[in-house]
Amino acid sequence: MLVNFCTAQFKPILECSQMQLEGYDAQNLAKDFSQNNGFLADSLQRPPVDIYVRFPFNINIKHIYLGPSIGHHRSTLIELNVSHQRIDEKTSWLDNPLNKSNIINIKQLIFYRIAQILDENDSTQRIEIYDHDNEQSNMNTTKYRFSSNTHLTNCSTIKITIKRTWRLSSCALKYLQIWGVLSNNIPNELQMKLQQIISPTSNKSESNDDKNPSEIINEIPSEFLDSLTFDLMLIPMLLPSGHLIDRTTLEKCIAEDIRWCRLPRDPFTLESFTDITQPVVAQQLKIRIDQFLSEHQNDPKYRHYGRLLNANPTINDRNLFSYKRKTFDDNDNQSKRKRDND
Repeated sequence: MLVNFCTAQFKPILECSQMQLEGYDAQNLAKDFSQNNGFLADSLQRPPVDIYVRFPFNINIKHIYLGPSIGHHRSTLIELNVSHQRIDEKTSWLDNPLNKSNIINIKQLIFYRIAQILDENDSTQRIEIYDHDNEQSNMNTTKYRFSSNTHLTNCSTIKITIKRTWRLSSCALKYLQIWGVLSNNIPNELQMKLQQIISPTSNKSESNDDKNPSEIINEIPSEFLDSLTFDLMLIPMLLPSGHLIDRTTLEKCIAEDIRWCRLPRDPFTLESFTDITQPVVAQQLKIRIDQFLSEHQNDPKYRHYGRLLNANPTINDRNLFSYKRKTFDDNDNQSKRKRDND
């Protein structure tokens, strides 16, 4: 059974020594989608940027999925390298955090390149890397194959290097999933502890054991997924560009635009919103999403998602985009009013 090892339950250590934007540090990549803001380097930090993912045990890598963009920030050249340090009971921090003091310095590790991804397509929101050819294609998804399968076994550390970004945007990763299996070289005691972590998932959904991870993700209808985060939308917003994103995602994009003194704009076309072209709530899609959550309310995967108690009433949209730059005419009008009052 394939497992995503880049999750908090397996206690990976994610490190980045370069400047990172507050709230967008590398540790976010191991969090659940609902809590994950992603990784975003500081605007003053130029490529290359290195992110290290260290595991408290050895794994065999099968697939790696990642999101190369956050809003208008997009990484276009990404290199993946791995190291094969052997992890045993004395060096694993899975159960004993004190063993972190025994971790070998990054500079002492030897890395081997397994992939180099160059993707300047602005519509790509998801990159999938496989250890075999995969001809299936999805919208906004680009598939690649590892350059070498020789170094995919007994991996302990993965080095992700962002070497280039789109124009002058910051180095970004929205999410990271590392799918694989446990290495055969894991000591028995450590392997038993790992099986205790993995087994509850397999017992609850034995029918998913033979499924590909992408098939499990596709249990949610693709039209219900946010075009930026690939997470389930709760309040779908239809953008002027025709894309659908969740309201929380849109609010984050608007907050980022305001932070940089820009007018709120479409994150896909970078065109500013106007009185005529504004995002609107996709009412009918919202009703269908609520019905989907209602039908799956007993499924643990969907319990943390909120939903309306009654999905039939329409949602009253509020204006999130009442931002307007002052023009010279506005300043002249204010001066005239002031003189009239005097």
